[in-house]
Amino acid sequence: MVKFASFILLMISITLSQTGMAQSSRFDFFLGYGYYEGLTAGTELYNKSGSWSVNLSAGYFRRFQKDEESFSFSIGYQHAILLKQRSDENRYRWHAGCRSVYWQLQDPWYLWKAVSVIPSVNRNFLIFKKIKINLDAGPAFNSVLYNKRKTFEQAGWPYHVMPELKIVFIL
Repeated sequence: MVKFASFILLMISITLSQTGMAQSSRFDFFLGYGYYEGLTAGTELYNKSGSWSVNLSAGYFRRFQKDEESFSFSIGYQHAILLKQRSDENRYRWHAGCRSVYWQLQDPWYLWKAVSVIPSVNRNFLIFKKIKINLDAGPAFNSVLYNKRKTFEQAGWPYHVMPELKIVFIL
C-alpha cells in the first residue's frame, strides 16, 4: 500500500510541476535526500509572494548491506522568517517549516510503521539560473504506529527524537 501511494504521489507531483502554473513559478519540482525520507521526489506550491509554501513528497531508500528497505511520504509547510536584502527574487530567504512524514522500514528483524513530525529551519541557495539547493535541519519527533518483530536475534526501538538533515535540489 505504501509503495502504491508513494508512486501515485510521485506521479501527481510530476504532473503538477509540468502544468502551466509551473511556468508562473508557483510550482517547483524537487529531488532530495533526508534521513527519514530517503531519496525524495516531490512538488512544492508557493503563494504569489513566495512567503509561504506547501509541499508533498514520496521517498524510497534501500540499504543493501543490512537488507533494509524504507518507503515514506510527507506533507509540509514553510513560512518565510527573514527576507533577502535584494528584492529582485524574493523567494530566496530563510524559512521555518514543519513536515509530517509517514515512513515504513523493513529489515531482517523488524517491520516499522511510524510518523515523524519535523519542525525545521531551512535556506534556499540559487546555484544556476533556475536550480536551487535547499538545506533543511531540525529535530525529528518520532512515534511508532505499528511494529512487528520478525526474530528474537536483535532488540531495538527508534529513538523518540533524532536530528534530521535534508538536502534538496529544486528544479
